[in-house]
Amino acid sequence: MQIKEPVGGQLEILSRDDLNKIHGATVEILQRLGVKIWEPTALKLFKDAGAEVDEKTMMVRIPESLLKETIRKAPQEFKLYGRDPNYVLNMAGNIVHFGSAGLAVRVHDLEGRMRPGKLKDVGDLARLADALENIHMVIMMVTPSDIPDDLYHMYVILEDWKNSRKTTDGWNYAAKKAQETIDMASILRGGIEELMKKPCLLGFTNPVSPMQQPKELIEGALIYAKYKQPMIYAPEALAGGTAPATLAGLLVQQNAEVLSGIMISELANPGTPVLYGTVSAALDMKTGATALGGPEVGLLNVASGQLGRYYGLPRRGTGGNSDSKTLDAQAGLETATNMLMAGLAGMNFIYDACGSLEGSIAISYEKLVIDNEIAGMVSRILGGIEVTEETLAVDETCKVGPNASFLGTPFTAKHFRNEHFLTTLLDRRSMDSWLKTGSKDVTAVAREKAKKILKEHEPVPMDKGVTAEIQEYINKESKTYGY
Repeated sequence: MQIKEPVGGQLEILSRDDLNKIHGATVEILQRLGVKIWEPTALKLFKDAGAEVDEKTMMVRIPESLLKETIRKAPQEFKLYGRDPNYVLNMAGNIVHFGSAGLAVRVHDLEGRMRPGKLKDVGDLARLADALENIHMVIMMVTPSDIPDDLYHMYVILEDWKNSRKTTDGWNYAAKKAQETIDMASILRGGIEELMKKPCLLGFTNPVSPMQQPKELIEGALIYAKYKQPMIYAPEALAGGTAPATLAGLLVQQNAEVLSGIMISELANPGTPVLYGTVSAALDMKTGATALGGPEVGLLNVASGQLGRYYGLPRRGTGGNSDSKTLDAQAGLETATNMLMAGLAGMNFIYDACGSLEGSIAISYEKLVIDNEIAGMVSRILGGIEVTEETLAVDETCKVGPNASFLGTPFTAKHFRNEHFLTTLLDRRSMDSWLKTGSKDVTAVAREKAKKILKEHEPVPMDKGVTAEIQEYINKESKTYGY
């Protein structure tokens, strides 16, 4: 399937000299302080590679030569495949893809209720995202309260696959659970070798700021590296809390955390696909809360995009998060601002782009639809303005002349669909027309659209035999957890 792939990277806020300084400061921190690696196998990988390892404190000091040599082994681009292997996202260059919000514990549903998420919401939200053209990846949108914590990684992945052909998350918290998702994906693909050729699991590791790589997530990352499934390394460092208050200082620390994480994947299996990521933000000094909707997030995305390119790595950003508790003006302005900044940064994959409330603690059906529209507008902005002899339209202007209209010309008919953003949600009619049709605000229109999609949209069906085999595997594995 041909995916519409907007291209970002137009916005840069750091000079080359700035990037060199951040790199130099990163190297100094990795050599002077080092990073704490809580996972013994990863610790041994660093020791065998020549890093200075203190096994008592689990601190690893990394020389610049080893850092550069190891990071160079990571691919500069890779492809991520959907449940349907014909659905492909190209993590390359400055191509931008949008994903939904992830792992919300609460759902703002279509009846206006805020409630705990259920497994049914997982399927319904995946089916909704499957139909929304600007959402390229279906994240694990809900943590289902009606499934045991030990099992929901398997149930959610299967539910996403059943309801969408698009790319989906993996799960790499702890080795056993990571291996279970690998086993499920190998059933889906028809074997481990096919899975390695066409990876469909995207793992996620948050280094623990400041300067730690956590045991359980690294265990899973090592499993994913073994099978060449892509891995994100994205700290949620908080300026003034778990990182220096200055954004430059945060970027240095984040860079050290990301690069040391990527090194683990590359030392384990050179050529493992990785994404240089960020979820970093400022700590709100008034409340002690994370300001995931703040302007600092946009700045950090742009700078992180530049740093990812500096090292020749594909990139993962965070844009679309809102700290608002409801669908209001705050939700709109925070989402639109940071989604645009992440897009302009050329982030290959933008996590939390669509549906977020409360910093992704909650997800909204209506906001998923509204943010899909914002993603479409961002995509149009990223498309820029094509300047050619034809688009300059000198002949067209002279032909139409003064006191006439371009509305009915063949030139307009040929170009307007590509040049103009054609909204399916926003109201641009007169006040009289709007009043006559019920004076619905954008939330009401989004609610109607969501209900219509859920009533009518049928995703490309998953093979029944494969579905049954994966469900049988889940049933078998559930017994090992005592269920």
